[in-house]
Amino acid sequence: MAKPRRRSLQRIEDLPPISPPADDEHVRSLVTQLLKALGESPRRNGLLKTPERVAKALQFMTKGYHQDIDHLLNGALFPIEYDEMVIVKDIDFFSMCVPSKQVVNAVAGAKPAASVTVGDRLWTLERGYLDQTTVTRVTSRQTRDLYRIRTDQGTIRLTPDHPLMTEHGWEEAQSLKVGTKIEWINPKSLCRVVHKCVEGYALGYVLGATAADGSIQEGRRICLVVKEQAFAEKYREMFARAFLLSRPPDIEKVRVPSGFLGRKIPMYRVRVVSRDVGGKLSRWLGISEQGSRSKTQAFNFPDVVTASQEMMQGFLDGYCDGDGSSAYKNSRTIISTNKKFMAQLGAYLQTPLARASGEREECWRLYVSSRWAEAGWYQRHGFRKLTDFYVPAESSLAVVEEVGLVPNANKPHTVYSFQCKPFPTFLVSGHLTHNCEHHMLPFFGKCHVGYLPNKKVVGLSKIPRVVDAFSRRFQVQERLTTQIAETLQKKLNAHGVGVVMEAQHLCMMMRGVEKQNTIAVTSSMLGAFRTQQQTRVEFLKLISRSGVGDLS
Repeated sequence: MAKPRRRSLQRIEDLPPISPPADDEHVRSLVTQLLKALGESPRRNGLLKTPERVAKALQFMTKGYHQDIDHLLNGALFPIEYDEMVIVKDIDFFSMCVPSKQVVNAVAGAKPAASVTVGDRLWTLERGYLDQTTVTRVTSRQTRDLYRIRTDQGTIRLTPDHPLMTEHGWEEAQSLKVGTKIEWINPKSLCRVVHKCVEGYALGYVLGATAADGSIQEGRRICLVVKEQAFAEKYREMFARAFLLSRPPDIEKVRVPSGFLGRKIPMYRVRVVSRDVGGKLSRWLGISEQGSRSKTQAFNFPDVVTASQEMMQGFLDGYCDGDGSSAYKNSRTIISTNKKFMAQLGAYLQTPLARASGEREECWRLYVSSRWAEAGWYQRHGFRKLTDFYVPAESSLAVVEEVGLVPNANKPHTVYSFQCKPFPTFLVSGHLTHNCEHHMLPFFGKCHVGYLPNKKVVGLSKIPRVVDAFSRRFQVQERLTTQIAETLQKKLNAHGVGVVMEAQHLCMMMRGVEKQNTIAVTSSMLGAFRTQQQTRVEFLKLISRSGVGDLS
């Protein structure tokens, strides 16, 4: 007889701590928002009390989170010389329910799902920012249904109900449509060096100078080529301060062709290659990270520089050092062909935009006073904070180009599910996914529990209470079965425990495959129930009834 494969079970020590009951008022508010999102009016007569009713129902259905298992069992254990099997059968319960070759983005390097083990760290995105999460449990099952999703950034294969993060929230693979946008990050960037950035004058100066005289190619090559050595030296110093570099970038002497003069002229170049820094600058300036285009005509006024007066002053100084000229009393004039940016900056400074004369192409001129930050100067508001300092999100959106079922293979596909902490999400080929656990639809059925006492028994009513405490949570049937078995085994110190659960899942009846008569049966056998076939067969025979089938 082949040795049964050891399953990865959630230990009792790993169970979540008991938390206080949810705030009724907050739950009612969320239900009201849900009704509005579904197109209903919470003020309609029939729905006036619905938020209150749903809040009470959810409190009741999830009260298991607030029940202490130790408190349920302590005081109910009785010493007794009885070593025959004890069975509590047909315990009613209900709960809320939540491909091996597919590449998963692990921190140590991309690997097939079949190779992911407990303890592995996976990449994920948390509110658009790259982060790490740790695998705490791995389970697998077989299926013949897989969906193939092709986006403009790659192809992935997932089960039909596997959720992906779209621009409108989580959607299952089978529900995706061509044109849907999925949150994505370039997997090639996962191994990059991340540079922290510091709010202040230096960062504002780098943004201003890069916008005026710099370029960013392919979102990673930042280059500033200028005639003035002092300008290049200040830029490299500000760059090092803004991104906490251990040493400033080098300054190179180069000769650049001049179309106006018809010859090469000496220039100074500061060049930095960093996808991390290039991506941050590109997103602050609102320019594409793809291709090799110059962003002279494309960038926007970066509102992040208004987070502080020092940062805004740095931006103006950097931009004016590149594309500015001196005016009256230390004031300056900016000239640019980027009308969109000039209009945005003019609106912020409350300064009119004028057409520049004597230029070969259409240019615009903007006066920047040395007193721009003073409130009340010529009825202007002066410095005005438009936003708090922020670092741009690192994810982008991949567009779905094709969705379809994978043709049936000769044998079922093995698919894997990962439970992760502190974030339940992880990246699959750069696409943000979530374990397909929670549909927030009930599953319900019967639970059968048997145990072999070891000099003590527990009050019979306590076993249904344990089942009730674990089932009234967001659960999956497999985890629920093992939690009940492991808890009783530990608390009773029994020679063995057997748990069998039969359930119908509304997530299968109401949605997805929509099968109305499907029953899921799970079991957990510990101690003598696992090691002694005779004990296991006796237990299964005693609990058998029509509809369970031959479980021996």
